[in-house]
Amino acid sequence: MKKILSGVLVLLAACLFGSAADASIGESSVRRAWKSVTGIAEMDELPLFIKEDAVPNAWVEAGKSVTVTTGLMKLLEREEEIFGVLSHEAGHAKLKHYESRVKQSVGLSIAALLLGKAIGDSALGDLAVGVGTNLASAGYSREKEVEADDFAVDLAFKGGLDPTGLYTALSRLSLQGGRLEPSGFNSHPPDARRLSHVKERILKRAPDTKFPEVKAPKGEKKGEKK
Repeated sequence: MKKILSGVLVLLAACLFGSAADASIGESSVRRAWKSVTGIAEMDELPLFIKEDAVPNAWVEAGKSVTVTTGLMKLLEREEEIFGVLSHEAGHAKLKHYESRVKQSVGLSIAALLLGKAIGDSALGDLAVGVGTNLASAGYSREKEVEADDFAVDLAFKGGLDPTGLYTALSRLSLQGGRLEPSGFNSHPPDARRLSHVKERILKRAPDTKFPEVKAPKGEKKGEKK
């Protein structure tokens, strides 16, 4: 009887938690991580949305909400990783990156409009509107992506948590060819440089940090889509 009960418990555990190869992040983990991020960052808990999308992604919408795709949840394997990703997005909101991006786009539009009037070219004025719209919806600059990465690493240390989450999350994205970005402007730093910077920032604060090994998905090469 004990053997049967033991077998049932093992089977139940396998059904509930799955194998390491099938590991992924559930919605409860995402929401728990977001609550932790906003609490440590001392910021308002912006609405969190889960989007059904196979593309691994996460982003802050106009500094007013955060979205995580199911593709990203499936890719990540540790709660520290979703904490790192959400900390990065919180960094964009906390550091008001969206506001500075909009100001930049408006500034360029006004400059183009003034130039158009000066040379009597109305077509240039029309073009300015398009330029402003495109820049406002484009990805953040590389400088701001680095700032958000630094914010995420520092936030983990502030909360006394494992700081390697962002690093391994970015490693998984790199190995499968994905990026944390909703637009097609590819403003994030190149993978190697970005990973190196994040790792160096962690080691600067904690030289003895051990980084978990991240392996490429079985049967899938870097950059190859399923």
